[in-house]
Amino acid sequence: MDCEPFKIIPVGMVRKENEKTWLEIYPEFSEAVEGLGKEDWIKLILWFHESDTPERRSVLKVHPYNNPKNPLTGVFATRSPVRPNPLAIYTVRIHRIEGSRLYIDWIDAHDGTPVADIKILVERLDCPRDTPIEEWKLDIGKSRQVGEINLIPRKDEHLDELEEVSPDKYNALVVEIGPKTTVLTAKELVDLIEVLEEFYDKLPVEIKDRFRRREGHSP
Repeated sequence: MDCEPFKIIPVGMVRKENEKTWLEIYPEFSEAVEGLGKEDWIKLILWFHESDTPERRSVLKVHPYNNPKNPLTGVFATRSPVRPNPLAIYTVRIHRIEGSRLYIDWIDAHDGTPVADIKILVERLDCPRDTPIEEWKLDIGKSRQVGEINLIPRKDEHLDELEEVSPDKYNALVVEIGPKTTVLTAKELVDLIEVLEEFYDKLPVEIKDRFRRREGHSP
């Protein structure tokens, strides 16, 4: 089936100098960096422009690691830069951010390689494993973010079928802190709420008064 070509717009480029590697984000995309910070893990998507030729795009099998002693293998089963669309994906840590520069781990991409996109690393999505709550059971639209914590509830459909499930076995909430993911059972969620209420009660009266005023309650 013939497909219409589409356009990828570089948002920056890889830069290298001595032992340093950084991403130079173009000024028009600088606002997209907001929210990233030091020590964050990101998924870096590059366009291997030096492999973007009709001849290299037509190669469908390669010797892995460019070693002829390895058997020919379909490119989709390899990390070869030679493929129908020369995209490369890296998982790297941000060491520091200076303006439009994101200093990252060393990677084998060449200086000047276009950056196609950057995404945060999410363990739940990028490090797949058997999880107590399958992705389709999560109510993504009702997720809430508090600071660096992302809370994703389970869908409340068909709960009438779960009357016999005990609170300590019913997985109710996915909690993401940065790239890390954990799951809370209904019992653990209730325990967490009780602990948070205890911590809230210990806040200075002046701080709690400010929250009440903000919410329209009299102090």
